[in-house]
Amino acid sequence: MINTRLIAARERKGLKQSELASLLAVTVLTISRWENGIQIPRAYYVLQLCQIFGMTEKDLGLAADQAVAEQKKRRMVYEMDEHFTFGGRKTTEIVLDGDGSRVYLPRHIRTHYNPIPLDIPQEFRDRKARIAQEQEEKRAAGDPFQWNGERYNLTRFTISRDPGNEDMTLDLWFTPSDYYTFLATSTGLREQAIRQKYLADPEWDEAIPLFSHSFSALITVITSDNYAILVRRGKALGCRPSSYDVSLAEGLSRPADRSSASQAPDIYHCAARGLSEEMGLHAPADFSPADILFTTFAVDTEFCMWGLFGFVRLQRTREEVLSILQRGVPDKFENRRIFTVPFYPQDISAFFHEHEPFSPGGIVCLYHALVHEFGRAEVDRAIAGH
Repeated sequence: MINTRLIAARERKGLKQSELASLLAVTVLTISRWENGIQIPRAYYVLQLCQIFGMTEKDLGLAADQAVAEQKKRRMVYEMDEHFTFGGRKTTEIVLDGDGSRVYLPRHIRTHYNPIPLDIPQEFRDRKARIAQEQEEKRAAGDPFQWNGERYNLTRFTISRDPGNEDMTLDLWFTPSDYYTFLATSTGLREQAIRQKYLADPEWDEAIPLFSHSFSALITVITSDNYAILVRRGKALGCRPSSYDVSLAEGLSRPADRSSASQAPDIYHCAARGLSEEMGLHAPADFSPADILFTTFAVDTEFCMWGLFGFVRLQRTREEVLSILQRGVPDKFENRRIFTVPFYPQDISAFFHEHEPFSPGGIVCLYHALVHEFGRAEVDRAIAGH
């Protein structure tokens, strides 16, 4: 059922769909879904729409009982479960683009930046203030604490294909954010009340700005003698502490990963920086930047964390990498343990089945690296054998 009330309110305000989308930091597709009754706006956007139009939820046809009833009358929906499964273990990860068989070309990952930060609801501002106080108390007491690094907020993205060779292309739009905002919003999703209020019926084929305060580069590192470097994450990390993971999961940093041409982030620079800080590996001696290959764009639906996943082959052997790590690295606290596993489907599958919990993004990253090297059929046979 088309929401004629919402359409009329927008037209009375003299706004095009694209103009309303810009005000709310959503896509035109989202506005179209709302107006055509395909999708129900989340509570945060309902509040924003009421403020823009000076009307109530009921006046706009967006009161929860109205919207749900109309949607039920309009259609019955069958939704396929898109969460990634590995060896019978279902993850919270959804792959948005890529299957491991192809890689993004650097010129086809385009980033954009808007310097105006998102205005978050008061309850999240209160949470953020409490987090800041708690972390300061931990710091003063000499306990492990989280600091408020400057991050990026993913506000929208466009997945497409290059018209020439059908290469994968990805455009990403960011605004400024910080780590405490990520903790206040995304980790709050563990609470059912918060999830029901703000993320009850998400559409994962578009960004969710209120919760998208984390964007990472996940990299499987493969040595020159064909060993994968896997890790167990540190106990004091703010998200998924003590989980097993791929070699590198590095979040975008505004001060450190700004591109040379603009304030938009450089994903490849983020990956290279992470390899330096967490593993002591530097280009060009240990790897070539051109050897960082991204295969996958995905989202962790538990914490609303987005990322590009890939792999890199080093110019160093396993023993050389372990020697570098033993000499010490700047961010040693990020990982509790380092594992070297032969990079073959049987060996990786055996390691995975023997170690829990495993990061959902790490599972996808590792699987797609294997698929790229050995093909899906061989990898799936190895998984089935366990």
